[in-house]
Amino acid sequence: MDLSKLDLPGVSQALDDSDPDREHFLDLREGSLWTFVFSESTDETRRRLGEIRAGMGETYRAIPSMTTQEAYEEIEDFVEAVENPEVQEALFRAIERKGALRNFREAILQYPEERTRWSAHRRERSRRRLEKFLESLGSPAAPSMDGAG
Repeated sequence: MDLSKLDLPGVSQALDDSDPDREHFLDLREGSLWTFVFSESTDETRRRLGEIRAGMGETYRAIPSMTTQEAYEEIEDFVEAVENPEVQEALFRAIERKGALRNFREAILQYPEERTRWSAHRRERSRRRLEKFLESLGSPAAPSMDGAG
Protein backbone atom coordinates (compact mmCIF):
# COMPACT_ATOMS: atom_id res chain seq x y z
CA MET A 1 0.00 0.00 0.00
CA ASP A 2 1.20 3.48 -0.83
CA LEU A 3 1.38 5.10 2.61
CA SER A 4 1.69 8.57 1.10
CA LYS A 5 -2.04 8.34 0.26
CA LEU A 6 -3.04 7.80 3.87
CA ASP A 7 -4.80 10.43 5.93
CA LEU A 8 -2.47 9.87 8.89
CA PRO A 9 -4.30 12.23 11.27
CA GLY A 10 -7.59 10.51 10.38
CA VAL A 11 -6.18 7.01 10.89
CA SER A 12 -4.59 8.13 14.16
CA GLN A 13 -7.91 9.58 15.34
CA ALA A 14 -9.69 6.32 14.44
CA LEU A 15 -7.10 4.33 16.43
CA ASP A 16 -7.68 6.64 19.42
CA ASP A 17 -11.47 6.42 19.23
CA SER A 18 -13.01 4.53 22.14
CA ASP A 19 -16.68 5.08 21.19
CA PRO A 20 -18.34 1.67 20.67
CA ASP A 21 -20.93 3.35 18.40
CA ARG A 22 -18.30 3.78 15.65
CA GLU A 23 -16.25 1.44 13.48
CA HIS A 24 -13.44 2.54 11.18
CA PHE A 25 -12.06 0.87 8.07
CA LEU A 26 -9.15 1.61 5.75
CA ASP A 27 -9.49 1.12 2.00
CA LEU A 28 -6.17 -0.55 1.16
CA ARG A 29 -6.37 0.45 -2.52
CA GLU A 30 -6.97 4.17 -2.09
CA GLY A 31 -5.92 4.83 1.50
CA SER A 32 -9.33 6.32 2.27
CA LEU A 33 -10.94 6.03 5.66
CA TRP A 34 -14.51 4.83 6.20
CA THR A 35 -16.25 5.53 9.50
CA PHE A 36 -19.62 4.07 10.40
CA VAL A 37 -21.74 5.48 13.21
CA PHE A 38 -24.26 2.80 14.10
CA SER A 39 -26.73 5.10 15.85
CA GLU A 40 -26.96 7.12 12.61
CA SER A 41 -26.98 4.23 10.15
CA THR A 42 -29.35 4.05 7.20
CA ASP A 43 -30.16 1.21 4.82
CA GLU A 44 -27.51 2.61 2.46
CA THR A 45 -24.78 2.81 5.10
CA ARG A 46 -25.62 -0.70 6.36
CA ARG A 47 -25.36 -1.97 2.77
CA ARG A 48 -21.97 -0.23 2.38
CA LEU A 49 -20.76 -1.66 5.69
CA GLY A 50 -21.71 -5.14 4.46
CA GLU A 51 -19.67 -4.59 1.29
CA ILE A 52 -16.68 -3.44 3.30
CA ARG A 53 -16.90 -6.40 5.68
CA ALA A 54 -17.08 -8.73 2.66
CA GLY A 55 -13.83 -7.20 1.36
CA MET A 56 -11.95 -7.47 4.64
CA GLY A 57 -8.32 -8.47 4.30
CA GLU A 58 -7.98 -7.98 0.57
CA THR A 59 -9.54 -4.58 -0.02
CA TYR A 60 -10.31 -3.25 3.46
CA ARG A 61 -8.71 -3.39 6.87
CA ALA A 62 -10.51 -2.72 10.16
CA ILE A 63 -8.85 -0.01 12.20
CA PRO A 64 -8.75 -1.26 15.79
CA SER A 65 -10.23 1.42 18.02
CA MET A 66 -9.25 1.72 21.65
CA THR A 67 -11.44 -0.05 24.14
CA THR A 68 -12.81 1.89 27.08
CA GLN A 69 -10.50 -0.22 29.27
CA GLU A 70 -7.47 0.82 27.19
CA ALA A 71 -8.50 4.47 27.43
CA TYR A 72 -8.82 4.09 31.21
CA GLU A 73 -5.42 2.39 31.47
CA GLU A 74 -3.82 5.20 29.47
CA ILE A 75 -5.21 7.72 31.95
CA GLU A 76 -4.21 5.58 34.91
CA ASP A 77 -0.63 5.30 33.61
CA PHE A 78 -0.49 9.07 33.32
CA VAL A 79 -1.92 9.70 36.81
CA GLU A 80 0.56 7.26 38.35
CA ALA A 81 3.38 9.42 36.93
CA VAL A 82 2.04 12.74 38.29
CA GLU A 83 4.66 14.03 40.73
CA ASN A 84 2.53 16.41 42.80
CA PRO A 85 0.85 14.19 45.44
CA GLU A 86 -2.18 16.48 45.88
CA VAL A 87 -2.84 16.65 42.14
CA GLN A 88 -2.25 12.93 41.78
CA GLU A 89 -4.74 12.20 44.57
CA ALA A 90 -7.37 14.49 43.01
CA LEU A 91 -6.96 12.79 39.61
CA PHE A 92 -7.12 9.31 41.16
CA ARG A 93 -10.34 10.30 42.96
CA ALA A 94 -11.76 11.44 39.63
CA ILE A 95 -11.06 8.16 37.84
CA GLU A 96 -12.25 5.97 40.70
CA ARG A 97 -15.85 7.20 40.33
CA LYS A 98 -18.42 6.16 37.77
CA GLY A 99 -17.79 8.06 34.52
CA ALA A 100 -14.01 7.93 35.01
CA LEU A 101 -13.08 9.18 31.54
CA ARG A 102 -15.41 12.18 31.71
CA ASN A 103 -14.41 12.87 35.32
CA PHE A 104 -10.73 12.85 34.35
CA ARG A 105 -11.31 15.26 31.44
CA GLU A 106 -13.06 17.64 33.83
CA ALA A 107 -10.50 17.27 36.64
CA ILE A 108 -7.41 17.77 34.45
CA LEU A 109 -8.76 21.17 33.38
CA GLN A 110 -8.03 22.44 36.89
CA TYR A 111 -4.29 21.80 36.48
CA PRO A 112 -2.87 23.59 33.40
CA GLU A 113 0.65 22.19 33.82
CA GLU A 114 -0.63 18.61 34.09
CA ARG A 115 -3.04 19.23 31.21
CA THR A 116 0.00 20.11 29.07
CA ARG A 117 1.77 16.95 30.21
CA TRP A 118 -1.41 14.93 29.53
CA SER A 119 -1.54 16.27 25.96
CA ALA A 120 2.08 15.24 25.39
CA HIS A 121 1.37 11.81 26.91
CA ARG A 122 -1.64 11.32 24.62
CA ARG A 123 0.31 12.43 21.53
CA GLU A 124 3.09 9.95 22.30
CA ARG A 125 0.67 7.08 22.91
CA SER A 126 -1.23 8.01 19.75
CA ARG A 127 2.01 8.10 17.73
CA ARG A 128 2.94 4.62 19.00
CA ARG A 129 -0.51 3.21 18.12
CA LEU A 130 -0.22 4.68 14.61
CA GLU A 131 3.29 3.27 14.11
CA LYS A 132 2.14 -0.18 15.27
CA PHE A 133 -0.85 -0.07 12.90
CA LEU A 134 1.32 1.03 9.96
CA GLU A 135 3.75 -1.80 10.72
CA SER A 136 0.80 -4.23 10.62
CA LEU A 137 0.15 -2.98 7.07
CA GLY A 138 3.68 -3.99 6.12
CA SER A 139 5.23 -0.54 6.34
CA PRO A 140 8.96 -0.88 7.03
CA ALA A 141 9.08 2.66 8.40
CA ALA A 142 6.32 5.01 9.42
CA PRO A 143 6.00 8.20 7.37
CA SER A 144 6.25 11.60 9.01
CA MET A 145 3.84 11.88 11.89
CA ASP A 146 3.40 15.65 11.54
CA GLY A 147 -0.21 16.44 12.31
CA ALA A 148 -1.06 12.88 13.40
CA GLY A 149 -2.67 12.32 16.75
